[in-house]
Amino acid sequence: MQLFLKLIYNLLALPLLFIYSKLMSLMNDKVKQREELANNYLDIPPKKNKRVLIHTSSMGEYEQIKYLVELVRESEPDTEIIASFFSPSGYNNLNDKLYYDFKVYLPLDFKTRVKKFIDHLEPDIVLVVRYDLWYNFVRYLNKNNTPVYLINATYTISKSLGKKFLGVKFYKMLLKRLSGIYCVNEYHKRKFESINLNVPIELVQDTRYDRIISRVEHASKNELLNIVEGKKILVVGSSWKMDIRLLSDVIKKIKKKYPLLVIYVPHEIDDKTIEHLKNRIGEHYLYSEITKNQLIDKDLIVNEIGLLLDLYKFADLAYVGGAFGSGVHSVTEPAGYGVPIFCGNQHYKNSEDARKLVEIGGLIPMGSTKQFYDKLKDLLEDENERKMIGLMNKEFVYSHSGSSQIVYNNLIKPL
Repeated sequence: MQLFLKLIYNLLALPLLFIYSKLMSLMNDKVKQREELANNYLDIPPKKNKRVLIHTSSMGEYEQIKYLVELVRESEPDTEIIASFFSPSGYNNLNDKLYYDFKVYLPLDFKTRVKKFIDHLEPDIVLVVRYDLWYNFVRYLNKNNTPVYLINATYTISKSLGKKFLGVKFYKMLLKRLSGIYCVNEYHKRKFESINLNVPIELVQDTRYDRIISRVEHASKNELLNIVEGKKILVVGSSWKMDIRLLSDVIKKIKKKYPLLVIYVPHEIDDKTIEHLKNRIGEHYLYSEITKNQLIDKDLIVNEIGLLLDLYKFADLAYVGGAFGSGVHSVTEPAGYGVPIFCGNQHYKNSEDARKLVEIGGLIPMGSTKQFYDKLKDLLEDENERKMIGLMNKEFVYSHSGSSQIVYNNLIKPL
C-alpha cells in the first residue's frame, strides 16, 4: 500500500500540481512570481552559525510565531532564521528583517528539487507551523537526520495534500517521519494519537497567544492613528459582505444616539470590496489617504493589510467577521486587548477559542439587526459590564501564554 501511495503521489499528484502551477502562472502574477523566484534560495550563502528553517503556508501562520523568533533573536543573535512559504501572501508580506535573515519559496515537492533545497540550506532544525507538510520534504529531512517538528499542530488533514488526494493512510505515512508534534489543545492531541503514529505528541498550546500578548504589551508605542476624543470605538475586523450587511444599518441607527466611531478592516482589500464598504457606511476616511497625525473624527476604512492586530488597541468593542461564511476569523486578537467581541451566529463553532469565549460570555454571536442593536446599545451605556466582559477575554488569552518559550527551550536552544 505504501509503495502504491508513493507512486500515486510522485507520478500523478505532483505532476498535476506542476501543470496547474504553470497554467496559473500565465494568469496570476502572484503565482508567476512564485515560479520566477523558485530558485532564489541558491543565493543564500553557506551556513556559518546555527540555522533554523521555519516553514508556513502563508503570512497568517508566520505571524503566529513571531514572538518565538523574537526569543531566538534575544538569546541567540547569531542564529540564522530562514522563512519559507508556499503562498505569495507570506513571501510578499514578511518585510521586517527582525523576523528573518532569508526568505524563500518552498519548492514543489519533487524529490530532486527538495534534495537540492535542503542540501543547500543545511538547516539544523525545521519547524513546520500548523499543517503545511509535504511528503518528500519531510522524508528527505528524516533521511538526512535533520529534526523536523510540526508546531501549533492542528489535525486539519482536509487542508493537506495528503487528505485531499491520497487519504489518511498517506498522511499517516508522512506524519510518522516527523521528530515530534506540538499540538494546540487536547482535542487535536487526541486526534493525532488516534492514528497510532509512534511519534512524540505533546500538548504545548499555540504560540499565537504569545504573539498577541507581545503586541498588546507594546501597543502603547503604536501611533498608527490620532483619533478624536470623546467617542467609543468599534473595530470591525476581517469583515465580509455578509457582516457589513448586518452591521451597517445598525451602526447608522446607533450613531443617532451615541458617539460611536467605527474602524473597518475588511478581510479583502480589493477595489470591489472597498467600494462596497464605501457605499454601505457613508462618510468616512480611507487609510491610504490620511496623513500622519491627521485627526480621525469619522469612520475609517483600512485598505492596507497587516494592521488589524495593532488597530484593536483603539477598540472599546470589536466585531470579528467570517462567521456568516466559512468560519469566524481570529477572536483571540481583540480578546487580548480586553474588549467585548461580536460575531455572526452561524459558523463560529469551527473555532475552539470562539466556542470557549462564547461560554464565558466574552464573545457574543449575532443573528439579527435587532439583536445586535440591543446588545451594542447596552454595552455602550454600561461601562462596568463592558469592562467586566473585556477583562474576562483578556484573562482567557493570558492564561494560554508560554508556548513559545517551551518551543525555544526544547527544540532550538539545545542544538
